[in-house]
Amino acid sequence: MDNPYHLINVEAQERLGIADIILQFKKDGRSLTANVDVKATANDIPSGGKGPNITSFSRIRSAYVQDPDYMFIVLSIKHKVYVQRNEITRLMDGIMEIVDYNAYDLKFISDADIYYNPALGTGQIQIKDIHYVSFQYRTTWEMCRLLDSKYLRSSRKSIEDFYREAQRNKWIKE
Repeated sequence: MDNPYHLINVEAQERLGIADIILQFKKDGRSLTANVDVKATANDIPSGGKGPNITSFSRIRSAYVQDPDYMFIVLSIKHKVYVQRNEITRLMDGIMEIVDYNAYDLKFISDADIYYNPALGTGQIQIKDIHYVSFQYRTTWEMCRLLDSKYLRSSRKSIEDFYREAQRNKWIKE
């Protein structure tokens, strides 16, 4: 009850959308929207959560260009699964227990924790280890510059490739 943010709407998103869930809050008469991407990893898999695909370079950069206040939250969930045979149905019943979670605004994940993988379309933004992330404050402009530099440094893309991508996504004015 003491939380100044009041949840007013929750929407599940389509498969392959930029986010899995949209949350909308009211605070001091203002409406805030958070796009949440859920990443679940098994607690008993040591390499779980290392290098997950977060979103495509072009999608997230376009989102920040269209709305400088865009909020993209990565929700990391660690889980355990318990399974037992149902004697009536003869099927296996499973229960998933959430044992740990973290939530991060992508814009504030440190430079060292974000990297660019050139696979799949325009490439994927990934996090080195989703369970251990450092915070770094940055503006939207600084985030776009970070994404651009990772795109250009970590791939075989040239500045001409970037320019074509910028034209296609309307990141620049002609």
